[in-house]
Amino acid sequence: MPSVVLKVLGLTLGLFFIFVGTIKLTPSVNADIYKEMRKIYIRNSKVFPLVKQTGWKPNPHTYRKTVGSTEIISGAFLAFLPGPLKELANIILLLITMNEIYAHYALDEGLEKMSPAIVFSLLLTCRLVIFLQSLAAEPKSVFEKSQLEPTSTAATDKKELRGDDKKDQ
Repeated sequence: MPSVVLKVLGLTLGLFFIFVGTIKLTPSVNADIYKEMRKIYIRNSKVFPLVKQTGWKPNPHTYRKTVGSTEIISGAFLAFLPGPLKELANIILLLITMNEIYAHYALDEGLEKMSPAIVFSLLLTCRLVIFLQSLAAEPKSVFEKSQLEPTSTAATDKKELRGDDKKDQ
């Protein structure tokens, strides 16, 4: 069951972030939303979270293009690739949504502007939690068990040595 949920969440969230990243990069999807995204990133660059620590404020257009490209790449990884890259993409997208929540909070834009980022960060968090639970529920292999219990193999080795000593006597 968790694998089906992980696949569905990964595919839908991945496609959503590919779509949103495309909107941030090109006006071909919707010119009005693209213009609005440009305005949003001009405001968001003023409250970039690392300004206080580094003293560096990003260029709004480069910031928007970087976030949009990262969303497209991470969304594609989340939707279509198996393995650990999918979980890395999940964490990267979670950081991007947390950055969006922070920007809306710092600009005091209210909960209605912040709510989509909150919903998608919760979905990404749920996907990560389900993955971690399914990872913890997987049965361990025989090889991992033997590595976890070195004392049992050491005890059998001692018994074999004692048996060999008796044969020599």
